[in-house]
Amino acid sequence: MRSILLVDDDLQFVRLIRGILQEQGYIVYCGFDGNMAIELAQAHRPDLILMDVSMPFMDGLTAFRRLREDVWTAHIPVIFVTEAISQILYPVLDADPRSAHLKKPLDPVDLTSLLHQFLERYAA
Repeated sequence: MRSILLVDDDLQFVRLIRGILQEQGYIVYCGFDGNMAIELAQAHRPDLILMDVSMPFMDGLTAFRRLREDVWTAHIPVIFVTEAISQILYPVLDADPRSAHLKKPLDPVDLTSLLHQFLERYAA
């Protein structure tokens, strides 16, 4: 069974997306900031990470960079989920083919499509 780490500081968003993912048969781990993203990714080594960029304590881009520096998490595909894509995110998306962006509010069809595409292409 495939696992996904969902990281966002919006509890309602996490509950909604977790429910959608669980209905599709995924194991879902949830975190609420970049520090938790790193801890949970190292502990569970999920097949994919869905992560917000703007979060307290440690933002998603900093967490992403730290995940890429760790031999155990460097390969995990990351889909950034944000309300608006920032200029800071473009270089990351261009430089790493295992990263993508989905705009909030999420369309469940777009989410499912991108998840399947990334899991088939990048998850072991």
